[in-house]
Order: sequence, then C-alpha cells, then structure tokens
Amino acid sequence: MNGHLINHIMYADDLVLISPSSAGLCQLLRECEKFGMSHDVKYNAKKSAVMIFRSATLKGCSIPEFKLKGVTLHVVATYKYLGNYISDDLSDDDDINRQRRTLYVQGNIILRKFSMCFLEVKLTLFRSYCSPMYGVQLWWNYKKSTLNRLHIAYHNIFKLFIGMSKYESTSLLCTLFDVQCCQSVIRNMVYRFMCRLDSSVNCILNDILTSSLRFTSRIRKHWIKLLYMNT
Repeated sequence: MNGHLINHIMYADDLVLISPSSAGLCQLLRECEKFGMSHDVKYNAKKSAVMIFRSATLKGCSIPEFKLKGVTLHVVATYKYLGNYISDDLSDDDDINRQRRTLYVQGNIILRKFSMCFLEVKLTLFRSYCSPMYGVQLWWNYKKSTLNRLHIAYHNIFKLFIGMSKYESTSLLCTLFDVQCCQSVIRNMVYRFMCRLDSSVNCILNDILTSSLRFTSRIRKHWIKLLYMNT
C-alpha cells in the first residue's frame, strides 16, 4: 500500500499475519518459527487459528494445511481477536450479539449490587458502564434485526435502572434523564473514531487516508451514511 508491504500487525503479544495466498501465509509462518528460535520467542499454536476470506468463486476450493511448530492450525469461520468477533464472511452479527450479551450481564450485575442507591448514582453507573460499547466503530455489515435487538437490550437495561416499564417511550425517557439513546451512542463513537483516524500520525493509517480507500472503502461509506444521511 503506497509502497509499503503490510503483511503483519502486532499489538502487545498478539500477532496477525496477512497474505493474499496460502503459499504466502505458509512462508510467513516459517519466518515466525525462525524468529522464535533466534529470539527465544514461543508461539502458542493451540491458541492460533487461520481464517480465510474467500470470494464466491473460491468457495469450493480445497484448503491446504497450515502448520506452526509442527502443529496444524485450525481453519475457523469466526475468531475472537482483541475482544471482537471476526467472521470469514465479514459479518458483524456475532460481534453485535457479543455486545448485547455484555450489556445484559453488566446491567444486571450493577443493578444487583447498587439497587438501593439513589437514581443519580444509577444513572452515572449506566453512563459509565453501559453506554461505552467496545468495537462499535467497526460494525458495518450486519442484519438490521441484529442491531435492533442491541437497541432493545440497551433501552431495556436503561429502563430497569430508572425503574420504568420497558413499554414506556424510550425517546421521552432518554430526554428526561439526559441519557443518550443507543443510536446516538453509536453515532457519537463513530464520529470520534473518524476524527482520531483523520488526525493520526501513524504511517499505516496515513497510507490508507491518502489512498483511494479513504473514499471507496465500504466501512467509510457506512460511517458517512450513518452520520450524515437519512436512513
């Protein structure tokens, strides 16, 4: 990309290898083995996996074996990486469902522990622990029904916090108690994420931002539609 070869991404002790071909991925795995031997780095093959993003024309193709330190890596359709679920069909439904389950778990734990607190305390806890949604900025390919279930979960938990029936008007209650609705939370987080990307000095991000991907990527188009267009 813009003269830079990007075939691996590292974050702390997590490593992602990227290759357009199976032969290229096997070569990268061999390079990892060599690096591990020369630098006394151990890779956990049991926690490693391979995900293949295939076009419709390649769906029926056979998959070769990928090995790391002699251990065959599993080829998976879904994998949890840095807290987000990634699917080989680029669907975000699994990750949205993860966030929905997290909302119910966090909301019920807080309600059980702080049920006797004042309303203002409960609202502060809700804004702090339920409003921030991890990874929401990356969602762009999902079923509307999946996202609607997330909206329902968020608003139902909010109504439990303030002791209201789930059948009460969501927009009215959010206005009265100065709490963002789920749609507003998502738009706000996407907007702030876009601003951070556009002002980043990271060389890889700058390569993307100065290329045609800035205007042709499907996730960027989704952000623009979400923020500036009526849906």
